[in-house]
Amino acid sequence: MDDELIRRYQRWLDADEHGRDDEADAACRTIFAAALSEPKVPADFAVRAAEAIAHARVRDAAAARRTRRATVAGSLAAAAAGIYLGGPWALSALSALLVGALDLFVGATVRVASGMDTGSDLWSLVSGLGRAAAAFVANPAVTAAMLAMQGIAMAALVMLHRLLGPDRESLK
Repeated sequence: MDDELIRRYQRWLDADEHGRDDEADAACRTIFAAALSEPKVPADFAVRAAEAIAHARVRDAAAARRTRRATVAGSLAAAAAGIYLGGPWALSALSALLVGALDLFVGATVRVASGMDTGSDLWSLVSGLGRAAAAFVANPAVTAAMLAMQGIAMAALVMLHRLLGPDRESLK
């Protein structure tokens, strides 16, 4: 600590102790004036600060480029791995869906064609389409996929309800 500041503090305490109020007040003012005086700023402070900011911006830009490149590379690797691992499953599901749809349309066409000969009405056509659709849905893979889609839809509904639900704070 500054010895001059300590000496002024001792003078203040001594004057205050012995009842010399004017001298104590003057000593107090000098102590606070010395303690609160403005620090001297070097002349090249602004230049050094601007240079430091410029260097920091260059470093931040380089770090952002590295991060972007790493993110793109990681995303491409993850996409390639996802395609490699999920591709066969997706193709299998897509082909099963296509075969099921074709089976549904062929069955409906056969029902319509056979129903035209016997003079059947619209309700028998609808019931035939319903039976074909039921046969398609009865496939365990299709049923599991439909249940999974329903679960995802329910989770999305709950999340949307929480995000967009009424604000209880505004009701108070």
